[in-house]
Amino acid sequence: MLKRFSNIICFIGLFGISVFAQDPIEQAKADVHILTSKEFAGRGFTFDGNKKAEEFLIERFKKIGLEPVDGKYGQPFNMELNIVDGVPQLSVNNQQLKIGSDFLPNSVTGSGSIDGDTPIYYVKSGLYIKEKGINDYSGVTSKSAVLIFEDEVPDSIKADTTIDSRRYSTATRLRNAEVLQAKGVIFLVKRLMFAEPYIRKDFPVFDVLRTSLPMPVETISYKVKSSFNDVEPENLIGTIPGLIESDSTIIICAHYDHLSAFADTVYFPGANDNASGTAMLLSLAQYFKINHPRHKIIFIAFSGEEEGLIGSKYYSEHPIFTLNKTVFLVNLDMVASGNDGIMAVGGVDYPDFYSKLKTVNDSLNLGPLYKRACAPNSDQYFLSVKGVKTFYLYTNQGKQPYHNIQDVDSTLDWKAFNHTLLLVKGFIKAIDN
Repeated sequence: MLKRFSNIICFIGLFGISVFAQDPIEQAKADVHILTSKEFAGRGFTFDGNKKAEEFLIERFKKIGLEPVDGKYGQPFNMELNIVDGVPQLSVNNQQLKIGSDFLPNSVTGSGSIDGDTPIYYVKSGLYIKEKGINDYSGVTSKSAVLIFEDEVPDSIKADTTIDSRRYSTATRLRNAEVLQAKGVIFLVKRLMFAEPYIRKDFPVFDVLRTSLPMPVETISYKVKSSFNDVEPENLIGTIPGLIESDSTIIICAHYDHLSAFADTVYFPGANDNASGTAMLLSLAQYFKINHPRHKIIFIAFSGEEEGLIGSKYYSEHPIFTLNKTVFLVNLDMVASGNDGIMAVGGVDYPDFYSKLKTVNDSLNLGPLYKRACAPNSDQYFLSVKGVKTFYLYTNQGKQPYHNIQDVDSTLDWKAFNHTLLLVKGFIKAIDN
């Protein structure tokens, strides 16, 4: 670990970045710049990106002065996920498409390759709803073909309340392809996004930007390799003791993982999602280490969020600190891109706490504040299921590319970040007192 981290420190030095700046925004910028660097390979499970992020954050926890739990900061857990190995290749009409800007492997892709002689069928949205007389596959006469789907489902189908939405889900359409023994599937999409799921198909699946597809499609060739892997990430936990309330706690959390890299050519920086929330967690830790709270504050950097909130679910089932002693939890996810104030998921569920949040927001003149009901959309969810009162805060109406290689630190909105930081500081102080 020490050798690998020394390499990271050398890398930081090359950029002339101070890892420990005085101004909280400048410090956050430095942290985000490092977390989104090529060296960290998208903070996922290729090229040790997740491990490098773990090591960097542990060093930051130590420098800030957060206390470990029983002598360690890590809470390891296991998960299995589909990892794309190497650089996928895709050519249409003998034209090589560019990964990241023209296409991405779909996160459920299996392994496979074809050389251009495979039959190709355009099957509209890939729907088969017999009772409605819908069969987009009626023209498919060959097995082991490449099927091209429109990612979008017609509005007339989605508006028909007699059709169960599961009948036109992506999972159902891929099962249709399996029934036809498809050699591969291409989804035509309006924008490229990626994820890291814990499911995998037995055939290649690609997302291709609709405007990047040469027409008409005459030949397709591709090569992609993926495999299921067991990985052991860690939730990182540090604490600040309370001056008075030693048993009851306040939790501040954010996920630090993101979407990995394809070889060393394309990676997902994850600046807004969620280097921004991770940097804010560090900034809040620095602040409350100096401005001592009455309650113990627990800082948790979760991993496994992008795979389905795996890390926070694990913590909710194996809590380090008694959950029913938690006064409140604030989750920070995507907090540096937004042009319409701040959203509080959970604000509907906890009106008394939302009233305190709004009082802080109005007193600081931070702009619009909105509320939503609790939802399974970030790491607060499984803890809220266990009875912990929670807010998930994010900056509203962000323009940052989501799950895309263009989510880079140079395009973040630091005014929005600062507004959220001030709001969380004020809210934590309000409930701490």
